Amino acid sequence: MNDASPRRLSFPRVLAFATLSVPIAGVGLPIGVYLAPLYANEVGLGLELTGLLFMLLRFWDIFTDPVMGYLVDRYRSPLGRVRHWILMCVPVLGVSTFFVYMPGVGATAGYFIWWMLVFYIGTTILQIARAAWVPALTSDYDDRSRLFLWPEIVSVVSMLLLLAVPLLLSLFGVQTDRFGQVAVMGWVLIISLPIVAALSCFFVPDPPLRGESRAIEKFEVKPIFAALRQPIFARLLTMELLGATAIAVTASNYLFVAEYAFGASDAQTSLALMLFFVMAIAALPFWLWLAKKTEKRTAYFAAVTMSGVCFLAYIPLAPAGNYTTFLIASLIAGIPFSAPIFLSRAMTADIVELKAAESGESRAGLFYSLLTSINKVGSSLAFGVGYLLVGQVARFRPGAENSDSSILGLVIIFGLLPGILYVIAGQLARGYPLTRAMQVETSRKLEKAIETKPG
Repeated sequence: MNDASPRRLSFPRVLAFATLSVPIAGVGLPIGVYLAPLYANEVGLGLELTGLLFMLLRFWDIFTDPVMGYLVDRYRSPLGRVRHWILMCVPVLGVSTFFVYMPGVGATAGYFIWWMLVFYIGTTILQIARAAWVPALTSDYDDRSRLFLWPEIVSVVSMLLLLAVPLLLSLFGVQTDRFGQVAVMGWVLIISLPIVAALSCFFVPDPPLRGESRAIEKFEVKPIFAALRQPIFARLLTMELLGATAIAVTASNYLFVAEYAFGASDAQTSLALMLFFVMAIAALPFWLWLAKKTEKRTAYFAAVTMSGVCFLAYIPLAPAGNYTTFLIASLIAGIPFSAPIFLSRAMTADIVELKAAESGESRAGLFYSLLTSINKVGSSLAFGVGYLLVGQVARFRPGAENSDSSILGLVIIFGLLPGILYVIAGQLARGYPLTRAMQVETSRKLEKAIETKPG
């Protein structure tokens, strides 16, 4: 394991790093699109209880994520800054994935709570360690976008394959229920986890962060509040909260909208999701190009504004809509989907470098733990509030006869809430102050400090 920190990682090493997105993909949309409806309907927990439990469990991460961020910043090993954390998550995440993705009929709320807690601990270790790796791997403004772009591409491809499981099983003539479909997804994640951990730890260097000169000695609450009070980071966290909430609202209700509002079958819904992510992958080079030609904030603004308009458009389409209408709308909505995800993480890497230059401390784990925490808060709000609105306000019930007004209420919640959130996030991005020029100046100061350092 050569830990020399190159100016620019070779493409094979970037891909090795990006493979860590395969198990992380099981935490995102597959949970919202398949696991949440599975526990609510087939397992029998009910719509409101499932939404409430998801919301409360993700709020627990508000406390565990900063602790994990501190541990990543504080504890090194002979393997480097983060490799040991990547390896540590393999047994934790592997065992919990088995139980989360393979529940039985009548699984209790206690079963759900326990295994989801362990599952979230494992994913927290993996997510924070992976993200905290990037600021030390490159000092280039645009190359950081590349190091988050390829993990996002791998993540989208992985989600695409997971979400396409019902369609693929159908094409191969395998007849199974929703339990079987979700179990296949779980085994894909379990098998991939040790493989991708080995690839990343062996092929990717794990150097110290430039500008780091002081060790983190003990866990303190003060640095957390100091980070939250940073105007630049606070703005980015608000953007992340809005975007995460929007994504989770659409994910948790996507199956219901496709089936009840647009008449799609399971196979047709899987096809629409697959093509949605194909468009997301195909468009990612454009968003990277736009960020390079302008600023990360400009590309972010354009992407979330387009997303907002796309989801608002579902509302007038639904009353006279059919599957073809739904498919076309999904294709267009897929274009900007992934851009805010990789851009916000690249923007955080710039903040980490800026603060390391100012304080001499590597707080990459802290900053990324707060970013993931706020993302989970958004997802929690979406599951809890989104399902509550769908169940109590729209009076929609999956698996039952629903009135036209209930179905229209479902679509309005599906389109209006994320549409508004995305548009607000775009307006915040327009005033994001950490520009390319600021990052370049910070990088130059660090280079000069390294050159003049004795020894």
